[in-house]
Amino acid sequence: MKNVLFIAGLKEEYYYMPFVRACTGKNITIYLFDPSCFPRQAIVSMIYDGQGINGFIEVIKYVGNERENICLPISDINIAWHLRDSVSPSGKENDGVEERFTKNESRATLRSFFSILPCVWVNRKEDIDRLSSNKLYQQIIAQKCGLLTPRTLIGNDPASATEFSVSNRNTLLKSMGYIRLDDNGEYFLYSQRFTSDELRKAERAIRCCPIFAQEYVEKSCEHRVMVIGNKVLSCKINSQASEKTKTDWRHYDFKNVPHTVSELPTQVQDSLKRFMHEVGLRYGAIDLIETPQGDFVFLEINPSGQWGWIADITGLPIPEAVADMLEFL
Repeated sequence: MKNVLFIAGLKEEYYYMPFVRACTGKNITIYLFDPSCFPRQAIVSMIYDGQGINGFIEVIKYVGNERENICLPISDINIAWHLRDSVSPSGKENDGVEERFTKNESRATLRSFFSILPCVWVNRKEDIDRLSSNKLYQQIIAQKCGLLTPRTLIGNDPASATEFSVSNRNTLLKSMGYIRLDDNGEYFLYSQRFTSDELRKAERAIRCCPIFAQEYVEKSCEHRVMVIGNKVLSCKINSQASEKTKTDWRHYDFKNVPHTVSELPTQVQDSLKRFMHEVGLRYGAIDLIETPQGDFVFLEINPSGQWGWIADITGLPIPEAVADMLEFL
């Protein structure tokens, strides 16, 4: 029996429960730890005596549809997986000195605890953080692994932005990452197309806020690719079938945009596997563009990408792949 520790926010059942259900009936027991519950609602303890490490972590154990709070010895944890950031302890402007100190110490304690946890990791938080808001780094590694990537610009120089846009005819502006608004959610910007004239008129805005810009790549379709261990499962998204999704398929138009199973060329699959190895992940959701010429262009990876809707629509065996990876790690 494999004991797997998921690290995610308790409020985000829509996200982590598909992973839990994927492991039901397998030789896997799932435990969940929410960093936002620490220290007031959860306990961790670790002792190093010069010879070894002992300790425990207070978690929620999932048995079918039942849950129970238990203290799990760290020696019993076989696999850990940082699924998704919760609202971890962080200081606020109106916090007093003691409260800010407590939250800083709590963050440091969890970093130390997880960094020396003696188990196999699927995805570590530090690897996720390095990728999540660093899309330029993703582009560099992807190109190194043999994948095509769009020309990219980041910065706050209006002249460079205008020149970049002129050379590309159309420019796509994206956010570098997610903005956490409060304890209950996140906000992100959809990708939008801009002309050089529009960027020239936005000189003041660009000067005040850096931009992440890419050349607009013509699409025949897009692919959401789940890389799970050594398995590559791809969903073809016919985003060009709807005006709503032509620029960004996350505007979702399920009625008019077909989602079907796709088989990527072997060379592309091998490059994606090399990319995952380079960035230290065993799981990730990767977005690719397929051009009218049949080329595949890497856009980005979401180390915590969702897949429930893809499995439901296409029947791709993503739950089985997740369970197999965990069972045989």
